[in-house]
Amino acid sequence: MNSLLYLLAAILVPLLVIKMAYAIGTILVLPKTKGALFVSTSKAKIKAILNEVPLSPEDKVVDLGCGDGRFLRAIWRRYQVCGVGYEINPWALVVAKTINFLTRTPAKIYRRNFLEVDLSPYNVVFCYLFPDLLLDLAPKLKRELTPGSIVISCNFSLPGWVPIKVLKVVDPIFIYRV
Repeated sequence: MNSLLYLLAAILVPLLVIKMAYAIGTILVLPKTKGALFVSTSKAKIKAILNEVPLSPEDKVVDLGCGDGRFLRAIWRRYQVCGVGYEINPWALVVAKTINFLTRTPAKIYRRNFLEVDLSPYNVVFCYLFPDLLLDLAPKLKRELTPGSIVISCNFSLPGWVPIKVLKVVDPIFIYRV
């Protein structure tokens, strides 16, 4: 009976610690994310995006609020594009870096607020952000991106921008060209 309790504790305690780390990480960044939580982009959405927006290894791709980094891994697997991600949620950052290490994905992921990063080096921007953040991001993208750059926004449109295409994979995916 004691060994069963020890086994149960050995399983439940780490799960509780992981859950607490997730909760604390989320609470700490809520003021900066304006309430947005870490939600992974579905494989179906990523596949639709990559079918519509072909990339080459010369492209400079950034994932704003990269979460677990699955978009960065997908562009590496399909096009050998080494993207850059910015994430402020410490839990999502640890998950992304761990999975990238285990899958040998060379994407670079930084714990920084993307609103404080110069986006001018990038010609492809991917984001899955809430409308409140897109209000701040839209003018920044207009200022910093070069003509011809592509912006991909999942679920929510960029205020004041006109998409060149809207994909429908359960929710809309907006594709813009600067």
